Amino acid sequence: MTPHTPALHIALGEPIGRRASPDLWGIFLEDINDALDGGLNADVVQNGQFEYSPEDRPGWGPLTAWTAQGSVTVRSADPVHTATATHVRLHGDRTAASITNHGYDGMTLGAGPHLLELALRRVDEAAASLTVRLTRGDREIARTSLALDAPAREWTFLQTRLELPADVEDAALALELARGTADLDVVSLRPIDPGTGRPRTFRPDLVAALAELKPSFVRFPGGCVAHGLGLENMYHWKTTLGPRHERRHLRNTWGYHQSMSIGYLEYFLLCEQLGATPMPIVPAGVCCQNLPGGPRAIPQDEMPEYIRDVLDLVEFANGGAETGWGAVRTALGHPEPFGLRYLGVGNEDQITADFRDRFHQIHAALRAEHPEITVIGTAGPNPFGIDFEDGWTFAREEDVAIVDEHGYRTPHWFHQNTRRFDTYDRSGPAVYVGEYAARTSRLRSALAEAAGMIGMERNSDVVRLASYAPLLARVGHTQWTPDLIYFTDTEVRPSASYHVQRMFSHARGEHVCGLEVTGAAARVRGVPDARSVRLRSPGNRVRWSEIAVDGITHPDQVTAADGEEIALPGWGADACEISVQLTRIEGAQGAEIHLGGPAGTTHYTVQLGGWQNRTSVVGRSDDGIGDEIDGPTPLRGFATGVPRHVRVRAELVAGSVRLRVWIDGELAHDVQDRGDPDELVVVGAVAREDGTRILKVVNATAQQRPLEITTPWDGPVTGTAEILAGPDPDEGAPFEAWPHPIGVESLHGRGRLEMAVPAWSFSVITLPAP
Repeated sequence: MTPHTPALHIALGEPIGRRASPDLWGIFLEDINDALDGGLNADVVQNGQFEYSPEDRPGWGPLTAWTAQGSVTVRSADPVHTATATHVRLHGDRTAASITNHGYDGMTLGAGPHLLELALRRVDEAAASLTVRLTRGDREIARTSLALDAPAREWTFLQTRLELPADVEDAALALELARGTADLDVVSLRPIDPGTGRPRTFRPDLVAALAELKPSFVRFPGGCVAHGLGLENMYHWKTTLGPRHERRHLRNTWGYHQSMSIGYLEYFLLCEQLGATPMPIVPAGVCCQNLPGGPRAIPQDEMPEYIRDVLDLVEFANGGAETGWGAVRTALGHPEPFGLRYLGVGNEDQITADFRDRFHQIHAALRAEHPEITVIGTAGPNPFGIDFEDGWTFAREEDVAIVDEHGYRTPHWFHQNTRRFDTYDRSGPAVYVGEYAARTSRLRSALAEAAGMIGMERNSDVVRLASYAPLLARVGHTQWTPDLIYFTDTEVRPSASYHVQRMFSHARGEHVCGLEVTGAAARVRGVPDARSVRLRSPGNRVRWSEIAVDGITHPDQVTAADGEEIALPGWGADACEISVQLTRIEGAQGAEIHLGGPAGTTHYTVQLGGWQNRTSVVGRSDDGIGDEIDGPTPLRGFATGVPRHVRVRAELVAGSVRLRVWIDGELAHDVQDRGDPDELVVVGAVAREDGTRILKVVNATAQQRPLEITTPWDGPVTGTAEILAGPDPDEGAPFEAWPHPIGVESLHGRGRLEMAVPAWSFSVITLPAP
């Protein structure tokens, strides 16, 4: 710290009459990144019901994750249950037949008892016993045998305990039939909880990490998982109840398989274990729009049955044992209601006529039968754009209580939007920020999220609920980054963003406090410093012809699929115009035009033929992190050998940049990238009923800042500061735990307190009332 470092002064005031929402900070649990099977699900057997198929992922099949030796066949005739018909037959007539399961990256098993469960059917009397072994490489860790004495041709459910003397990694489960023929299905291996003596449902270290977040609510099961890729892929809660072998499996939207071993009952039980309010999300009668053919609606003649399913869900959660679905819940072992208060209808939906119609029907039925339930609507995948605007208009027309906004944006966007909710209509629907993240696992993203969360908390009379996403990610099995919690079989690796979420959730208050701040820094990011034009076609080979930049023509060029770019001079003092004809030579999508500096600096990107060759997007990148600022806009896809003409114009307008894009002569984008400053030092405060003040301070600058806090009290004051900080804004990485300890500092003063706020830090300062 130098003598010239500007000081930060905060004068804490009284509550301003705005209550902080008690439900503000929650979690969103969606089955992405193997979050459930292979993660939260305590069962270590992968594909234990032999239901994997190429529809889940190319190359997968019923024996994925299994190794077969001897005579093993896959069957579906006369199954345990039609919901999971596939099973295997072991023929041990000449030599032993066996199957070995390797779990997810090899099984990790703790010392102590484990319960093996399976369904078995003797095909002939010669099948007298099944040998069960746990192995690690060539070493046998545990062995037992199951006597097969049930009548032939009948499915029987069998159990056995396996005792492990010590922890073991990279283990495998082998099931061997020495003689005869038998069918196997529904194989699971779960550790037995020493406290209850029952097999675990959830992996305890992951539950502990969730519990440490002290969530007010848990949103489940999606996300895009809820409304599915196609009507046949929709998530129906009733098919996830009952015995595991009777639950309907689903191809996962994110390219794997959902066994439904964690279904709706387990979701509700997890909420209860965490002390959190359940928040189910049901489809709004339409499937996801992100598939060929776009969204499809449940046929009108099927809507009464679907609406009944939604109403039955409320009864399952809240109904007494004398009600139909309350009786089902009671029969499943939970006579007490779960206390459902929130129900989401839809997720990131395109606001079509079908969506409006189906949502209205569901909403009207819920209002009529369950007015006590707060319904949450949806406003598209982005915090701007056509679906966002149409979603909000429709929500107001429908008088929806809360609207779900999503925002996977850059750190720059979060710092630029700390006051986003200051001007929201207090009389309209409230807001649920249901999915958000600042694009990376680095410290700069965590600090940007903290800055955005201060804005949410300051406006929590409008922003009633918020949840980061995605929540869980198994290392080596991710479909998306960043994520809040990374994990392997043996480790839980919380990110910097996890610590931000935890710090906010532990530092709640009941009232928003007034404060005065001087010395806060802001940064204006204008046009890129470098102003070149760059042409790229990652994944495709493209010919660029008739190239003109600001009227200067350039020779034809060809870009390769490896992403190597061609740089051209351009972009004068106030404007730049690019005209080009591009023709795809080979590949499946289109190309990109970049305006500005190279990777890692500020630049704009016009992406042509993205998202399955169906869209165009205008994006902006800062500090190596990019996101769209306009679009996606529907685009007639690129065809090999067919030229397309593109014109791009960027011009400075009153401190911001206006970008227009014409494709084949039609205006596709017209966006103003406003020049609002990034708020890099952001401060918020709440008060508890006992008078305690809680101050939150983000310092997303490279300077340590001296901080002086003026409190409302004249006498001696003490406090505690919890500090997340790192030496560099790009500290932290996907799949790794945040590498630095969280600091704690004691504060003492009289009427005021002083401390140094580290560079690149987030601090929570708790000041009990004297």
